[in-house]
Amino acid sequence: MRRLGIAVVTIVFAWLLISLTVLPPYAITPGDNPVTQSPIDLGLTYTSIKVPVDEIELEGWWIPASSPRAVLIFVHGAGSNRTSWFIQSLDLYRTLVDQQISVLTVDLRNHGNSPKTDGKLRMGAVEWRDVMAMASWLDASSQKDLPRIVMGASMGGATVIHALSRGLVVDGVILFDPALNTQDALAQGGWVQTGIPTPLLKPFAWATTTFWGLPSGDNDALAKALQVKQPTLLIQDPDDPVTRRQFAEQLGAANPQVAVAMAPTTTATAECLEGKKRWGSHVAAFSCHPEWFMNTTTAYIKQILPTSS
Repeated sequence: MRRLGIAVVTIVFAWLLISLTVLPPYAITPGDNPVTQSPIDLGLTYTSIKVPVDEIELEGWWIPASSPRAVLIFVHGAGSNRTSWFIQSLDLYRTLVDQQISVLTVDLRNHGNSPKTDGKLRMGAVEWRDVMAMASWLDASSQKDLPRIVMGASMGGATVIHALSRGLVVDGVILFDPALNTQDALAQGGWVQTGIPTPLLKPFAWATTTFWGLPSGDNDALAKALQVKQPTLLIQDPDDPVTRRQFAEQLGAANPQVAVAMAPTTTATAECLEGKKRWGSHVAAFSCHPEWFMNTTTAYIKQILPTSS
């Protein structure tokens, strides 16, 4: 019995040591995910651009509408890039351009074809500067006077919130399954990736925010979003296993500027989720329910742009 007790204590100590020292840097190091498609694959006219920020240049696209009535800045999630396979971003861009909304999108630092800085993602705590740089790029463009909307998915949603808290000026905000609670998203994401039960991943999630500069507490996206003053549409999948609905509902209840639109439920066997495994319906509202998604976003855009047709 004593040996069993020693073994249990040893295992617990070893797991805590791994959680505090090994898992955090591994989890916040995105793998290589180069961009292999382009808007031309869907018949869209576009220009490849470089957006300067912090002594690097982010790789991106400018996708103009023929008679634009607004511009949308799209911000992708962790480990992804401007094509965002989970979201089917290229299809989204085409739909927006068809509605005469120009699109600006880049690969965030340490993602896609953009340069690596320290090779780590920070769940918006650093990436917000990339969004501000995109806004500055627009300020210098020929469409600088058009109404401006920003859309962020998952970590991109958190990144948008951090940019707003630092003075990003836009007319509208669309958050798509935003990562509002970093520790919870890390633990849930760890389960998605490994199958390890989330309670066992809580020490890792705590260590990652405590020692690696990721936001938590008053600096987390949820706390920052409570102060958002722009009219905001938050699209939430009800069964998202990573960025869970409870935080979206909490935000919607606390900030009257945030309207939460709960997406239709997607069954686990739906064709649109094929290949996603435990990621399930995370950021799947557009790919699984495109008509609902576009009806919801179109109604919101008409609300914030009263002269829209």
